[in-house]
Amino acid sequence: MCYQVKKIYNNNIILAEDDKLSEVILLGKGIAFQKKPGDAIEETSIDKKFVFESAESSSKFLTLLKEVPFNQVELSSKIIAQAQEELKVKFHDSIYIGLTDHISYTISRYKAGMMMKNALLWEIQNYYPKEYAAAKNALSLIEYYERIHLSEDEIGFIALHFVNAQQEGEELQLTMIVTEIVNDILSIVKYHYQIELDEDSLNYNRFVTHIRFFARRLLQEEIHASDDEFLYEQIRNKIPQAKLCADKVKDYFIKKFNVTISQEEMIYFMLHINRVAEREIKGKSTP
Repeated sequence: MCYQVKKIYNNNIILAEDDKLSEVILLGKGIAFQKKPGDAIEETSIDKKFVFESAESSSKFLTLLKEVPFNQVELSSKIIAQAQEELKVKFHDSIYIGLTDHISYTISRYKAGMMMKNALLWEIQNYYPKEYAAAKNALSLIEYYERIHLSEDEIGFIALHFVNAQQEGEELQLTMIVTEIVNDILSIVKYHYQIELDEDSLNYNRFVTHIRFFARRLLQEEIHASDDEFLYEQIRNKIPQAKLCADKVKDYFIKKFNVTISQEEMIYFMLHINRVAEREIKGKSTP
């Protein structure tokens, strides 16, 4: 297969075209050195190829690649390849975006001393034992390459990415309801803060992913109440506007599904809401 440079993003990342004029993202250490658009790329210089089904997914991944260190992108690819082999599945391409972003963010949080508890750890262990086992092996890869030891809670977070990547073909009815929930919650955030959300931002995509996880568990009756009073009080006092907005989300689920969100789930909503709204609020206040 012959590849031709279409656009250079940095020394390690190239957007190229193959023989059929299909776009492909090529990664390799120094792959773009002394290259320019139109030049051919030798197969031996390519470490990883990414071909996405949609231009939107390709664009999101390229945005992510600008923010995530190259070694962490490589690490995520190794984790995905290992998990697919262990689980005997082919993940949806979206996992390269979601999991790469998650791993990079987790490493940053670890170095800043900000690790999070996983409210769903018991459920993940019991409902998705194979994915949990694969995620546990993923932690070993992270420890080997990054020299950090992550907690058991992180196994659960990674396992959910493995689960989600196999559910892209979920039945139409479930997809429609999940989509409605996502749109409703995003509307609550927009009206509460009186802002438009940046749909191309990583914080937006993180928030949408979280809502989708929660909505699926809600519709499949896998929601289990769990509270953390101390952490809940800390966060609600630190980001009061996000707490007020999360209360509106809580009311929405009570009225529409007769489900009360636990304190631990409220913590996640408050954090995501604060992150997704923060940049837009600052942008509005800038003269």
